[in-house]
Amino acid sequence: MRVDRIIVLAILIALTQGFLLVIDPTSGPFSQLVSQDYQFPLTVVLLAALVTITSGIADATVRSHPQIYLLKLPVIRTRGGQKFEFAPFSWILPSMLVIGTYLFLRLFDSPPVQVVGTIISSFVLLVVIIAQYYTIGRQERLYGWANIGLNLATYIAGFLIFSAIYVNKWRALISAPLVGLVTFFLTYEILRQSKANNSRLLIYSLVGAFILAEVTWALNYWLLPVLIGGVMLLLIFYVVAGILQAYLTNNLNRAVLREYLIVSLVSLLLIVYSIITNPQITS
Repeated sequence: MRVDRIIVLAILIALTQGFLLVIDPTSGPFSQLVSQDYQFPLTVVLLAALVTITSGIADATVRSHPQIYLLKLPVIRTRGGQKFEFAPFSWILPSMLVIGTYLFLRLFDSPPVQVVGTIISSFVLLVVIIAQYYTIGRQERLYGWANIGLNLATYIAGFLIFSAIYVNKWRALISAPLVGLVTFFLTYEILRQSKANNSRLLIYSLVGAFILAEVTWALNYWLLPVLIGGVMLLLIFYVVAGILQAYLTNNLNRAVLREYLIVSLVSLLLIVYSIITNPQITS
């Protein structure tokens, strides 16, 4: 990837991330001009537009790799005989980061925090798109580091969205499906590195989504702090996705189980700590 292309990516991503911060119909500088009846629909439209732009940037970057022909990409053929290829796998993580950043930063009323958060998020997005580029060919010297970076970014996206959903304390009929849907995409992002066939990836992702949805249903009955609730869901997602990945790649052994057992114990300790410090629990 050329340096000039990286610079263009950085500018596009920064503009994309900063746009909603300024135009945000609910809390941006121009929010006074937008009627409350139109704030939510307008926010959804703007966020969808940003997700589309970011996904387009990621898609174009991935397809510019010289060895993209090694992957079997979906193709759309027009009546005129033109062929358009696209890479849906490259949309998942950038989209989740855009949505997660927006929802998470809305939890803070401080403009400096939102600006700094947007800058950091833009940098993470840039790293993610570049990392996706370097995972196209396994012979790439940065392949291993790129996969590690994508995994870290996936967990960051999970924490941002899980926290944003948990803070609203919606009914389980709303929050559980939302967490399940997010988990499905994030689990797919983690598991796709195994190069397993798509049907198995979808089934395993559905299993992860179902487990996290059930956990969210249970956590809704606990008055946990926002960040603790987000961390709890993140740790459980880490355990579930890790075990599914190990099983999918035939690497599930005692050492792996021991690692995830320790993480599970940490999760339980967090629950106990939250109960001790905030004993008011809904029945």
